[in-house]
Amino acid sequence: MTISQINITKTRFWKLLLVLVKYTMILCGVASTGCIIYSVVLRYIFKSNFYGSDEVILLFAFWLYFMGAVYGSYENSHIKADLMNVYIKNIRIKDFINLIAQVTTIVVNLILITWAWDYFMWGLKRMPLSTGLKIPLVIPQSAIFFGLLLMAFYHIVHLIRNIYNYINWGYYSVPQYGDYITAVTKSKFPQAAIPLKEEIKAMNNTKENGEGGEG
Repeated sequence: MTISQINITKTRFWKLLLVLVKYTMILCGVASTGCIIYSVVLRYIFKSNFYGSDEVILLFAFWLYFMGAVYGSYENSHIKADLMNVYIKNIRIKDFINLIAQVTTIVVNLILITWAWDYFMWGLKRMPLSTGLKIPLVIPQSAIFFGLLLMAFYHIVHLIRNIYNYINWGYYSVPQYGDYITAVTKSKFPQAAIPLKEEIKAMNNTKENGEGGEG
């Protein structure tokens, strides 16, 4: 079996994991919102207090935040301050730089996982409790470790797929307006559906001439 025949996104594990992440987000989102509404109703309508509401909300908010980050890693939709799309139009060079950025992200992610693991183990050993309801703090804090672990998993899957496409197709990202490949790259990857730089210039000149003629 070659790597092109292996598609982890079609496995039952991938689908069950995604369902688990989605339902955890939904449950935690509904629970934390419900706690806030319940606390407001008690305070301003019934003139009472929801004792320990901040501790309960914190528990669900931790898991909601990190599962949301996991889902962003699954979609590969985290916000990026990326200016390369503006200044670099050679899609092969741009994707190569992005691959380096992805490797760097995974390295940092793995370092954070080691710290989160130590923190998780410390919480299991010491078992600190919240001041009011005596909730074991390891429950919300464990979301840090599991969240980072799943984020690293999705980042690695994306990296492997991108490297495979980069090697076999010459690029992997969705082409943006003005992206091109060189003649050398086109000769190596004739199946690449990206125009040459000269073709883009010719199209722009034709467009400019057409607009000038209409004027």
